[in-house]
Amino acid sequence: MHPIIDQMKGRRVIVFGDVVLDHYVWGEVERISPEAPVPVVRVQHENDMPGAAANVAMNLAALDARAIMIGVIGDDPDGQRLRDLLQQQNVDCTYLLTAPGTRTTRKTRIIARNQHVVRVDWDTILPPDVVRKSGAINALERALPACDAVIIQDYHKGLILPTLFDHVKCISQPVIVDPNRYHNITYRGMIATPNLEEARILSGVACSSSDALAYLNEIARGFFARHEVEHLLITLGDKGIALCERDGTVRRRPAAKTHSVYDVSGAGDTVCAVLAAAVATGAPLWHACQLANIAGAIVVGKMGTATTSRAELQELLDTVGLVD
Repeated sequence: MHPIIDQMKGRRVIVFGDVVLDHYVWGEVERISPEAPVPVVRVQHENDMPGAAANVAMNLAALDARAIMIGVIGDDPDGQRLRDLLQQQNVDCTYLLTAPGTRTTRKTRIIARNQHVVRVDWDTILPPDVVRKSGAINALERALPACDAVIIQDYHKGLILPTLFDHVKCISQPVIVDPNRYHNITYRGMIATPNLEEARILSGVACSSSDALAYLNEIARGFFARHEVEHLLITLGDKGIALCERDGTVRRRPAAKTHSVYDVSGAGDTVCAVLAAAVATGAPLWHACQLANIAGAIVVGKMGTATTSRAELQELLDTVGLVD
């Protein structure tokens, strides 16, 4: 096994971010409803998965890393279900905090014949006073001394306040920040990991979504001008990744070719998890980014929020290799 992949085991990584319960309804469509021109889904089975930042923690656990989940759930059955699912995979939920009177965000996806039919969201945006009372920042400060890396995962559900970055700017461990397009915050992380559309919006570059790849260098310059990050990893979907530096250097690696793309949901979570686990070993950043790129290619071939193991990562690495 490659030394970086081997050494991911046991690395302690904090995941600080918005958590969601992903609920999947699987069925078949055989007819159109007589009540309205919509498909009738005959349900075959259902299952739940941790989503958003909780999916990042699940990805770390699948790599045999030690994930420490810091987030806020509601005092409801969905929150308890989310906690149970994480604990079943040995995710440390000591700092998964419960906010009284709050509902846990749940996203229900109805899928028929491997196609998404509709998604129904029960969304909770945490008010700033609830976040402050939750003790999440104190939990981060308590967990930091024993960790090897930190992931900050912003899903625009209220947990990520601007004041958070006053606390993380002095962290000595590697910090991975997965930003949200709706939050124009000065990120003080070792590396930011937006997708191309998020990077375009957060850079302030005036170009269309369809033309963004042609403006990659300009987007990188705009992002660095607005955000205090040391490195910028932009995920490019089926075009791979781009690691951008403040001096204008841009290194690209195409997406690893595996099989058909079934579901891209959660792929960014996998990229963050593998990147953090790799840099926590002291691996060169470019090698860590390539491993994250490989992991993303694996999980898009799986339906639903998915994870990858170190064995799967090694198998595809043997095919595509790393470049310096």
